[in-house]
Amino acid sequence: MRKPPFIVEYEITTQCNFRCIHCYCEAGEKSKRELTFEEIKKVILDMKTLGVGALDLVGGEPLLHPNLLDVLAFAKEVGQRVMINTNGSLATPEMVRKIKRTNPDVLVGVSIEGPDPETNDYVRGKGNFQRAIEGIRNFVREGFEVTILNVMNKRNWMKIEETIKLAKSLGVSALYIDRFIPVGRGMVHSLELDMTPLEWSRALRHINEVIEKYSGEITFHVEESISGKPCPAGITHASILVDGTVVPCGHFRYSKEYYMGNVREKSFVEIWNEYSPVPSPQECTHCELFRACGGGCKAYYVVHGYPKDEAICTFHGKMAPVG
Repeated sequence: MRKPPFIVEYEITTQCNFRCIHCYCEAGEKSKRELTFEEIKKVILDMKTLGVGALDLVGGEPLLHPNLLDVLAFAKEVGQRVMINTNGSLATPEMVRKIKRTNPDVLVGVSIEGPDPETNDYVRGKGNFQRAIEGIRNFVREGFEVTILNVMNKRNWMKIEETIKLAKSLGVSALYIDRFIPVGRGMVHSLELDMTPLEWSRALRHINEVIEKYSGEITFHVEESISGKPCPAGITHASILVDGTVVPCGHFRYSKEYYMGNVREKSFVEIWNEYSPVPSPQECTHCELFRACGGGCKAYYVVHGYPKDEAICTFHGKMAPVG
């Protein structure tokens, strides 16, 4: 028996009212292969059986799913903690109150890509910064623990400090920070959002310094692709795609050779316990820094076809100066 994952993302729908240019799953239209409510209940029971820390409902936009409240109610009934990963635009006072009545223990993550409309709306669409802010305020008013979800890219990494200040001003409990990986719609817009390994290493140095500066003022959930620690994909983390396919993380959705299984064919418990994690790059295992980084973000070198995550390698090895 393997140690259970700390968190499992479940792509409850690909339907979305946004068309974010960095979207890994190219969300927009509803998939014809969404799991039924009964299948979702089985997934939730598997999470509970395995001892998963949290089931993160992602999309697409989860608030568009017709059975979302039923899913939240069932999770509460069986005692499985869940999180909603939303763009915030549909989090009206009425909708937030319905969620509160259904499952007051739900964790909430709202995606914002920067501290101002110019930065955020370049990625997420015109007017969507203000819509997200209103959604956050509605959740906070009802007493939910809200985390701002922020994906670092070429256009926003230098504004991380301003984003932290925004989060504090809104009364959110935490800030989640991830790194842009060019898959899906993000691949089409990689020139606008991605950087060279050297540029990334400088950005990571700055981001981590700012996180350290504010570490006593707000809670940070920092992905290993930012912190430079060993990648958790398939080790403490997994993702269930909209059709039930299980992958080490959502960025592996286009790489069938890394599929772990499908919850329509096997239970998640079986899939997880039978899985062997994606190996780290062979050349990295002989490096003196390997214990610190584990070879970096596995999706990064799988997607790019690089032998290793050169951004993390440079970040750890040379600690390139900012500027």
